[in-house]
Amino acid sequence: MEQMKRSLEELFSDFTPPPPESEEVSAPRRDAAIPPKPPPTPPATEKVSLPPYREQVSLPQHIPLIAAQRNIRVQLIGNALITLALILWIGLLVGSAVVHLNNAMLALERDTRLVNAALAASKAISELFSAIGYGTISRDADVFAQKVSPAREEMRETQNRLIEAAALVPVKDPLWSELSRLRASAADVDSYAIFLTDQAQKGLWDAVEAMQVSIIPYYSAEITEAINQIEQLTRQRQEAALAEADTARKMMRDVSISWGIVLVLVLLGINLVTQQSIAEPLEQLEKATSRLAAGRLEERVPVTRTDEFGRLALAFNQMADRLQALYNELEDRVAERTRALQEANYALQRRAIQLEASAEVSRAIISVFNVDELLRKAVHLIRDRFGFYHAGIFLIDETGQWAVLREATGEAGEKMKAMGHRLQVGETSMVGWTALHRRPRIALDVGKDAVRFANPLLPYTRSEMTLPLMVGERLLGVLNVQSTEEAAFDEDDIRTLQSMVDQLAIAIENARRISDEATLLEATSPVFRASRSLTTAATLDEVGQAIVTAIAETGAEGCFLALFEPSGDPPEFIRFITTWRQDGQSPIQPGTRFPITAAHMRFETMQQLWSLSDLDQPSFLNEEEANFFRRAGMHAVANIPLRIGEQPLGFIVAYRLNPGPFSAAALRLSEALTDMASVAVERVRLMEILQQRAQQEEVLRVTTDQITATFDLQQMLQTTIRQLSKALNATGGYVELGAQ
Repeated sequence: MEQMKRSLEELFSDFTPPPPESEEVSAPRRDAAIPPKPPPTPPATEKVSLPPYREQVSLPQHIPLIAAQRNIRVQLIGNALITLALILWIGLLVGSAVVHLNNAMLALERDTRLVNAALAASKAISELFSAIGYGTISRDADVFAQKVSPAREEMRETQNRLIEAAALVPVKDPLWSELSRLRASAADVDSYAIFLTDQAQKGLWDAVEAMQVSIIPYYSAEITEAINQIEQLTRQRQEAALAEADTARKMMRDVSISWGIVLVLVLLGINLVTQQSIAEPLEQLEKATSRLAAGRLEERVPVTRTDEFGRLALAFNQMADRLQALYNELEDRVAERTRALQEANYALQRRAIQLEASAEVSRAIISVFNVDELLRKAVHLIRDRFGFYHAGIFLIDETGQWAVLREATGEAGEKMKAMGHRLQVGETSMVGWTALHRRPRIALDVGKDAVRFANPLLPYTRSEMTLPLMVGERLLGVLNVQSTEEAAFDEDDIRTLQSMVDQLAIAIENARRISDEATLLEATSPVFRASRSLTTAATLDEVGQAIVTAIAETGAEGCFLALFEPSGDPPEFIRFITTWRQDGQSPIQPGTRFPITAAHMRFETMQQLWSLSDLDQPSFLNEEEANFFRRAGMHAVANIPLRIGEQPLGFIVAYRLNPGPFSAAALRLSEALTDMASVAVERVRLMEILQQRAQQEEVLRVTTDQITATFDLQQMLQTTIRQLSKALNATGGYVELGAQ
């Protein structure tokens, strides 16, 4: 919305509405050619009823402690800490159960190793007893040694494993005592086996048999009892370890189920609290934002909390208040800009109509050669087409001291002409002031102008304007127009009428010249025909064709017309308008344009009237100029300068392909063409400028009408680019808006 507001302001910033016009009750109305000024736009009767803009409200600087604790971020962090603490507690309980389970499994494994080591030792001792019995029966010392030695080695290995297993049992443990007794019995058996082997080597088999009978039963009973005790103690310990493992497994199961349920309940509670404290306020804000975006600017969010969402709701309400205020302000500005645009559109339409009327007046007077008829037609066209109350033309007399009324409109004009109405050149009247200073003068309120002449024949005049009729630096007279409205003229009126007055001055000068030199023109028919053709020419091409026709009748074999651009002193460029040569081999093509600094003739040479019958003879031309003409095949050349007053317009060059003097008729024509062609060129230029202005004003008016038909910014910009591209013959364009 702010961007649209700025765009509308930039779009309408270039339009300045004209000052208001007051309606005269008793005065005659202006001609219907000028459209009536649009009435002021009334204020909108239907407007969206919106609550008034509220001042921005800020939160208090010091919030109570309880309220300060209501913070979404703190709440989320607290929820995360509770969840983390609960997870850690569950992990601690499960870890403790896992530790107990591992300890029970390790104890079970240790007891199993002890039992296995004891059984292995018992088995090895039994095998040793069997080897001793087998060797004794064989009564062969070698066989005895072969059987007993491996059994002894096997028993020693099991004894070592038994020692390693017994090292895991505390000394005070009863199992340790039984393991020690088993290990001692094994050591005694090993000692007896060594002794029996030695007796067998000596052949004392009776002693071996006697000792075998007494030793083996005894140690077998000892070992069996120790093994039974070890198995019994180990069984009890294994049962305790299994019970502890079952307890740990049950603990793990119970903790996982019970505390898992607690964790799920806590997470559900946290989600519920989060939804109430975050999701619901967000949903409420989202709905309010959607309604606000849909144009319901009265939408507000109730502020019931002091946390982030409370501050967000407060900021939303402040934004809505500001948008509402901007909307109301934009409505007022759009209404104001619309009114200004309507007034500006009226001014553009009036300007276009004036330009069209000016062009019509110019077209009507260019073909009139009688001064009186010309003035009479001009004042009536000016009054009727521009809708003025009165129009009159004053011409300066031969003394230059008086401005004599030659033509005026209406009954008042006829009376003033019959009275020989005239005004002195000076500060005593607006006509005299304009004639003295040669500048336009406007009286927006005739009652306040100190130099205005109050004419009793024109009682309804409220504003008046005078413009000088100038040809070059020479003053011909003054145009006086009057209106029944106050402030009826502005700078645009001055520019439009001044352009038309310049045309009128040239027409008056042409009419005078034709009237004063009628006899001479009849005597010199080429000059007369040239004057008539130049007077009626409406384009530069027609002016050039009239010049070519006139010069061709003098015996010249070629010519060209060149104009300065821009017209002034000094100009910058030369443009060739028309070129002609009898054999069709013209050295310069029409439309050729180049800088004056690149010309082969000096500027002062172009602005002098001269003729040379033979370029091969010495003359005032320099070598470069003479060579230029020779290369073009010219041997006799005449130059005709074109100027209005002291302002250079261009030049005409007539030439012959063979040396020889120009005829007297050709020289007289050259002198006449200096003024006639100059006036014709200036008149055509002024008409082209006037037509261009009328076209520009028409394009601007059409563009403005299309822009004011919509308030869509994109459509406005597209319409502007399309119309400007059409007016400038461009293929496209773009608009760039500044950011603020």
